Amino acid sequence: MSKLEKEVESRVYQWCKRNGVLFIKFTPMGSRGWPDRICIFPGGLHVWLELKRKGKTLRKLQEYRAELLEQQGAITMWADDAKACIEELQACLDDAKEVMNEMDT
Repeated sequence: MSKLEKEVESRVYQWCKRNGVLFIKFTPMGSRGWPDRICIFPGGLHVWLELKRKGKTLRKLQEYRAELLEQQGAITMWADDAKACIEELQACLDDAKEVMNEMDT
């Protein structure tokens, strides 16, 4: 992982930690191309997350793996910018909180 990618990951991790979102590294042995993080939100919402250094995009295998996950109903996202990633994760957190509030009423 490059230094720039580590910086993005560190900022996203700190946001997750502050907001009660689990930030789990996913490293399946012998199987490449899967998103490298799973964010688990309060209430159980899961987001598969691939972080990239600025200007980089998903490789073909990563695109394929994301499509497989989405076909199973999973939420996937990738980001090369911490700020944009955190904004998307905040939207997920807001949705998760809304669902939890609806369940309480």
